[in-house]
Amino acid sequence: MRRIVLAILCALFVPAWTPAWAQDKIVLKVADTLPTTHYMSIQGAKFFMARATELTKGRVQFEYYPSEQLGKGRDMLKLATSGVADITYVAPGYVSEKFPLAGVAELPGYFASSCQGTKGFYALATHGGILDKQEYRPNGVIALMAWNLGPYQLNTHSVKLHALSDFKGLKMRGAGGTWDIILRTLGANPVNFPAPEMREALERGTIDGTVSAAISLKPYDLVSVIRYMTRDAAFGSFASTYSMNLRKFRALPADIQTALDQAGREATQHLCAYVDANEQSSFEEAEKAGISFWRLNAAEQAQLRDTLAPVAQEWAKALDARHLPGTQVLNDFAAAVK
Repeated sequence: MRRIVLAILCALFVPAWTPAWAQDKIVLKVADTLPTTHYMSIQGAKFFMARATELTKGRVQFEYYPSEQLGKGRDMLKLATSGVADITYVAPGYVSEKFPLAGVAELPGYFASSCQGTKGFYALATHGGILDKQEYRPNGVIALMAWNLGPYQLNTHSVKLHALSDFKGLKMRGAGGTWDIILRTLGANPVNFPAPEMREALERGTIDGTVSAAISLKPYDLVSVIRYMTRDAAFGSFASTYSMNLRKFRALPADIQTALDQAGREATQHLCAYVDANEQSSFEEAEKAGISFWRLNAAEQAQLRDTLAPVAQEWAKALDARHLPGTQVLNDFAAAVK
């Protein structure tokens, strides 16, 4: 917190933005929480920056601050809205009090792949979609990238998995927001903290397990501490964005806005395609490393669907009760993923 406060104070003494059209070169600051070797950094942020620079013929350049250099996951929205950074990695689950409706993209049962889930989330979070209007712009940002990582699996350090009842009472690191409902429905106890702390928490026994896509095990160095994992299940997912300060975006020339939008759209599609193409090989690598899988058969998958079926309606009704359009967002998302 001290780090982000100091950064904001420093930003207050920076001269006000000059009109973008008066600059020979536009330099944008990008910040996230991801290691530079993480596939979301390489296939997402770095792809986006390279493409935006290419589309603008070098007029737009970037300064990149990865690996929590400017703050943790919960800090990213504030970094963007304060102007400390221009574009940041905003995960709705990390700031669910600001983005409760965006949790729709993490609900189980609505998509079978990263790109299918991404299609729905991107449609709602950008270009005047309901999430764009209800949450992103009111929070002072515009989503340039918006993706979903596909059906998540559950994994544990020492508890062998062979039935849904095995999750009862376990302390599971989720991703906040929607995941709290999913884990409680399974009888587990959700524990929320930043993703880079998962390995240490597993080693110390602070948590029994986590939720993730198979492709995310290696970037967070979890392969050696995870011993058991589900496969062929769909417990939910994780959605995130790279979002830009709305005032800064509007100050840019129209052609630069168009280029950033195109780069974000292409990077979104590129990232989800990468996830879908590499999830299977990630399972195979995990198995070679010694992780044991509980492969859900057809009957067990049906049982899981029945168990989690109430989650989406519970989620929507809870938001409706707060006078938020939960049911409308759920219906829009279901239509978009089709």
